[in-house]
Order: sequence, then C-alpha cells, then structure tokens
Amino acid sequence: MNRSDGKVLELVVFKLRPGVTRERFLQTNEPVSEWIGEQPGFLSRDLSYDADGDRWVDVLWWETLEEAQTASERALHSDSCTPMFGLIDMDDILMLHADGVLRVDPARERAIAG
Repeated sequence: MNRSDGKVLELVVFKLRPGVTRERFLQTNEPVSEWIGEQPGFLSRDLSYDADGDRWVDVLWWETLEEAQTASERALHSDSCTPMFGLIDMDDILMLHADGVLRVDPARERAIAG
C-alpha cells in the first residue's frame, strides 16, 4: 500500500436526461477526453456505468485541487464539453473533490519488491 502522492480525486456521479441513449452520450466523450487531457494538472480519467442504478461514474485524478476546480469551471464553457453536459440530467448529479489518502497498487508493489 502506498500513499496517493497528494493527488486529488474528482468524482462525478450522474444520470442522463430521459431519452438519451448510451451510444449518443458516448459519442460526446471523445472531445471531452481530449479537452481534459490538455488541462494543467490532469492525470487520468475513467468513465464507468452502473447498470443497477442507471447512472454514470466519472473518476478523474488531478495533481492539485486548484487545477481540478479550475478545469471544472472552464469545462462549463468549453465547446468540447457543453454537448456532453446537454445530455446529463444536471438536477441529478453529485460532484466532489477529495484528497487522495491511500492507494493500493499490487503491480507496483511487486515491481518494487522485485
């Protein structure tokens, strides 16, 4: 087990607007991922779908809280991101930022012990 090295988590849990298909939503994600990849402090993004709850879970990692918050604010006005936001039910969304505390990475542990 390792500390998270001071990274900041951005967690967004949301549902799509009624009538929006999975395929339509996913089509809007490539420009979003490209835009996010250009933002200062961006480390990674994982998008998952919870079929039981019919909700999406977007997990992003940033170097600092300030960079995460700045990117979140800029995304609201980005031509790359607004098409995706238009498909999300903004009344049913959870977004939070949190400091990483613990990271479990067995592959890294094996490599260090190697």
